[in-house]
Amino acid sequence: MPPLRRPLVFALAVAIPLAAVTVFVALGPRSAMTDVTGDVGRAGSALAALVACGVLARRSAGRLRRSWSLLATSALIATIAEGAEAAYTAWSGATPGFLAVSDVGTVWAMPAAIAALLLFPRQQGQPGIARRAALDAAMIALSLIFIGSALALPQLFIGVTSPGSSWIGLASLAIDFSLLTVVSLTLHRVEARQRPRILFVLAGLAMIAIADCASVLLYATGSFTTLRELLASAPMYGFALVAVAPLRAESDMTSPAEDMPLWPDLIPYGGVAAVAVTAVAISMAHQPMTAYAATAAGGMAAVLLASHLLTRSEARSMLRQRRIAEEKARQRETMLNDLIDHAPQGVAAIGADHRITDVNPRLASMLVAPAPVLVGSTMDSFLPADYLSRVFKGVQASGETYEAECQARRADGSPFWIHLSVTAIPKSGGSVAYFLATLEDVTAKREAEETAVANLAQLEKLNRLKSEFVSMVSHEFRTALVGIQGFSELIHDQDLDPKEVKSLAEEINNDAQRLNRMITEMLDFDRLEAGKMRLDLRPLDLNELVSEAVDRAAVTTQKHMIAAQLQPGLPAVLGDADRLTQVLTNLLSNAIKYSPNGGEVCVRTRAISGAAEVCVSDHGRGIPPEFISRLFGRYERYEDKHAGKIIGTGLGLAITRQIVEMHGGRITVDSEVGKGSEFRFTVPLASAVASLTTRSG
Repeated sequence: MPPLRRPLVFALAVAIPLAAVTVFVALGPRSAMTDVTGDVGRAGSALAALVACGVLARRSAGRLRRSWSLLATSALIATIAEGAEAAYTAWSGATPGFLAVSDVGTVWAMPAAIAALLLFPRQQGQPGIARRAALDAAMIALSLIFIGSALALPQLFIGVTSPGSSWIGLASLAIDFSLLTVVSLTLHRVEARQRPRILFVLAGLAMIAIADCASVLLYATGSFTTLRELLASAPMYGFALVAVAPLRAESDMTSPAEDMPLWPDLIPYGGVAAVAVTAVAISMAHQPMTAYAATAAGGMAAVLLASHLLTRSEARSMLRQRRIAEEKARQRETMLNDLIDHAPQGVAAIGADHRITDVNPRLASMLVAPAPVLVGSTMDSFLPADYLSRVFKGVQASGETYEAECQARRADGSPFWIHLSVTAIPKSGGSVAYFLATLEDVTAKREAEETAVANLAQLEKLNRLKSEFVSMVSHEFRTALVGIQGFSELIHDQDLDPKEVKSLAEEINNDAQRLNRMITEMLDFDRLEAGKMRLDLRPLDLNELVSEAVDRAAVTTQKHMIAAQLQPGLPAVLGDADRLTQVLTNLLSNAIKYSPNGGEVCVRTRAISGAAEVCVSDHGRGIPPEFISRLFGRYERYEDKHAGKIIGTGLGLAITRQIVEMHGGRITVDSEVGKGSEFRFTVPLASAVASLTTRSG
């Protein structure tokens, strides 16, 4: 059930019987039965307030528990007083006069209610409100004193036969005035979350106090009218409202005097208006103003002046606070603008229609477009429209920030990678005002990651090739050593003729040469990798080096015909004789190994634009195009299944390339599967190097 529905249902449920009692008492014939009915109605209403406040007191703690307990005590006093009067009237058949037991009971019931109101928890941290509440309460009190002094006090002390009744009436007025004053004070200072519940209590107690004041005035003027009977029913309704209060749930408001309505602030000025009306009435009746009324009027003037000064002080304080708040807001806005303008990421405000409403300088630089051009343009020019629509819908549905890396376009059409973050900025009504997007250029980061991945793949490949190389070298070493060991044991253990010994010695020498070549290649590659290999550059006759290399290669094979086509008068080159011989030997050895069926191996020389070129061609199986790019890599060997097992370390061509490049030349290869291969390398001419050195000097 909603918070306000339960007390309203209860109020409607009791309104009908209370109205019936009121009509019967006010309009029925004057009799003991009528008085008993009114007393029972008031006693029943007070009893309901007693039960409701008592139950709430048991469920509360601290100041709240004491406040509701005092309200229950006040209702208990009223219940006893009204019950006693009803019992007396029913027993004696006579109605007590004014200021009987119930009236005295009301006088004593209200102080407990006043104490309860003063104990209710007040708002904290609101000194201005406390001062304002005190002044308003003083204004109410002085208004009541003025009106009471002007209209009631003279009659209470003049023409009343019983001085005791006068003093009881005066005490009743004093308590009623005090109660109305505390009601006004409580309206302003009560804790915000208790206010909806306390309003029922304040309304009920104010009704009792006002009705009691009116009854005293009617009695003082000797008026025993139907109006007085109606006023006598007011406590019944007042205690009913107090009984309704505990049924009202507490508010979830956390503060604010700003949430309080305006009408409580107007109550004190209602008292001032009543004072003005009373003063006019006294003046028109030509009645003298008592000293009490004059004192109250002077006090009201002082309170009004104090209230005006307090209002001016609060206004100035609020103005200062507003200026301070505005300055802080300006500073914050400036700081936020500086942060956005100098942010390393691009920032843009984008509407639901994909149009850019604002950008920072970094985004303009990133998209290669001026900020005035970007504002008003569509973001679809830089990001795919369907992608942006999906992002906006997802962000709007989830309410969370979207983050991802995607490819974007600059204004000049060039692609680049960004890290995109999109957040929906809502309006007060909950709909999306705009989307805040931040863009960070991560192109360099992605390229670095791709390079790192490629390097890692290359390292993994090198590691695999190195493992294969170690395994292969171990196998080759073991094979050569097994041959050397086996042949040497045969020579040692068996009687062999000189021809057989010579043949075995030749095999041992071949295996030893293989071991030497592999060790030499590994040592050379290690020195090249470490940068420790140095060239002894001198002018050389390249044709002579080629002829010697061809003669040595011809001795190693009987299946191949090795021919040399040398350009006559080839100019001298600048090189290291040993290293160039190593290059020639390696190329000729490969040509022989990869031409297992024999055939011609041809070496040609010629001079080309400042360098001498050497070509080594064969008619072997050739090399597939997909392997040519890997041919000069470390540990790479092309295995031809038709050529059988090729012995080698896979370092020969890598060493060859580095030696050629150290000379300032370059090496290339042309090959066709089934037709053979041609390796070409260049060496700078000595004259060209000397000419270049002279020009540089």
